[in-house]
Amino acid sequence: MKKINSKNILYLFIILLPLLDMSSFIFRNYFNTSFSPSTFIRPIIPTILIILIFFKYKFKLKTIIIGSIYVIYSLVHLYVFNKLNYGISYGTINHELQYIVNYTFLILNLFIFLFVFYKEDTRNITKSVLIANGIYILSIYISIFTNTSSTTYLEGMGFKGWFESGNSLSTILVLNLFIIFTLFNKLENKKKKIKIIAFIEIILSGIFLIFLLGTRTGLFGFVLVVGAYIFSRIFILFRNHFVNKEKKLKKKNKLLLIICSMLIVFIVGLVLYKGSSLLSRRKYLNSLNNAIIDSQTGEPSHVTGDILKFKEQIEKNEIDETYISKPMQNSITELYNFANKHNIAGTDRRTQQLIYNAYLVKNQSNIFYLLFGNGFLNNYGELTLEMEIPAFLFNFGLIGFILYFIPFLSLFIYYIYIGIKNIKKIDEEYIFLCFGIFLSFILSFLVGQIFFNSSAMIIITCMNVLLLNKCINLKNKKINIIDNTNTEQNSLNNEELLVK
Repeated sequence: MKKINSKNILYLFIILLPLLDMSSFIFRNYFNTSFSPSTFIRPIIPTILIILIFFKYKFKLKTIIIGSIYVIYSLVHLYVFNKLNYGISYGTINHELQYIVNYTFLILNLFIFLFVFYKEDTRNITKSVLIANGIYILSIYISIFTNTSSTTYLEGMGFKGWFESGNSLSTILVLNLFIIFTLFNKLENKKKKIKIIAFIEIILSGIFLIFLLGTRTGLFGFVLVVGAYIFSRIFILFRNHFVNKEKKLKKKNKLLLIICSMLIVFIVGLVLYKGSSLLSRRKYLNSLNNAIIDSQTGEPSHVTGDILKFKEQIEKNEIDETYISKPMQNSITELYNFANKHNIAGTDRRTQQLIYNAYLVKNQSNIFYLLFGNGFLNNYGELTLEMEIPAFLFNFGLIGFILYFIPFLSLFIYYIYIGIKNIKKIDEEYIFLCFGIFLSFILSFLVGQIFFNSSAMIIITCMNVLLLNKCINLKNKKINIIDNTNTEQNSLNNEELLVK
C-alpha cells in the first residue's frame, strides 16, 4: 500500500495493456459480448488520476475551461453526425461517441503521463513497456503452438494470436520496439539480464512481424525500426567525429559501423528472400484486381464492386436521397471518374476513401461541417476513411484536428527544434525516439487506427514522456536523468508544464 502512487499506477497500466487487449478479443469472440474487463479498466485509471490531480493542484479553472472546450466540441460534433446520418451510414451515434471518447482519453492520457513524469526518472516506463511487450510476444507464440491463434485475414492468412486486429497488433509491437531498443543505451553493466531479455524480445518480435503476422505494417515497420536504430548510432558516431572534433574513430566505433552495415544488408536480403505470409496476401489482392469488370468500359474496375454498383444506380436515378445524400452521390461519381482517369487499383480502398472524402467536403460546402466535421461513421463502410490524420481533418473538422492531433504535432516540432539547437549534445536515443514518433504519424496517415487504439496511444504517450524529459535535461545542461528520490516531490512544480 505504501508504494501505491500515481507513477506505479501508470506502470501497472502499461503492463496491463496486452491483458486488456486479449480480454477484449476473448470476450467478443468466445462469449459473444462487447463488454469485457478492459471496458471498465481502460477509462477508470486515467479518470481517477485526473480527479486526484484536479483536487490536489492549483489550476482547477484552467482544467475546467479546457475540459469544457472538449465537451462542447463533442456535443456539436455528435449533433452534426446525427443530422448527416443516412441509410447508407456505417455507424450509429453510439459508435461515433466511442471515437470521440477514445480520442478525448488520448489527450487526457497524454496530459496525465506528462504531468506525473515531468522532470522525473523515466527508466521504469521503459521497463514496464518491456514487460508488456513480453506478454504480447509470449501469448502470441503460445497461441500459435497451441493452434488457438486467430488468423490475420479472413482468407486464413497470417497469425495474430488472441488479438482483435492484425494491423493494430503490428503497430503496437513496432512502437514498443522504439522504447525497448533504448534499453541498450541507458542501462548499466550490472543490468545485463534486462538487455538479454530485451534482445530476445526484439528477435522474437522480428520473426513474428516479418514471417508470421502478414501485414505490411509489421514487415516494413520492423525493418524501419532496425534501420532507424542503426542510423541513430551512425549519426552520433559521425557527429562526434566531425562536429565534436574527435580526432579518430575508436576501434569499437569502427566495429559498430561494420556490424550495422552488415545487419542492414542481412535484414534487407532476408525480407526480399522470404517475404512472409504478407506476399501471399498481396498476391491474393492482386488477383482480385481483374475480378470485377466495369460494364461501362469493359475493363477491370478501378473501384470496388459495391462502389461500382452505387455509381450505376446513381446514373439511373434509382437511389433516394434519404438513403444516400446528393453530395454523397456526386462524390461517388467523381471518385469513379478520378479512379478511371488515374488508373487506381480496384483493391486500393484507402486511396479511394481519401479521394471520396475530399470530394465530399467540397460538395457539402458547409463551413459548419468544415469546423466540426461531417461524421466519421456517416459514410458507407468501404468509404469510411481509414487514414486517421485525414479523418481528423475531414470527418472531425478543423476544430477536431486541432484538439486531437495538434498537441502531438506541436510536441514533435518542439523536439525537432530542441534537437537541432542542441545538435552537439543529443544522443542516439533522442534521434531514435524522434523517429518513433514520426513513424506513428506515418502509420496514422497510411494505416489508420493508431491514435484511436487505446494501447498504441499509451506507447506513443510514453515516447513523448521520454523525449520531453530529455529536452528538459538538454535545456538544463544535464546529461543524466534526474534521480527519483521522492515519488511525489516534484509534482508541485508541474504547473509550469501546463502554462507552457
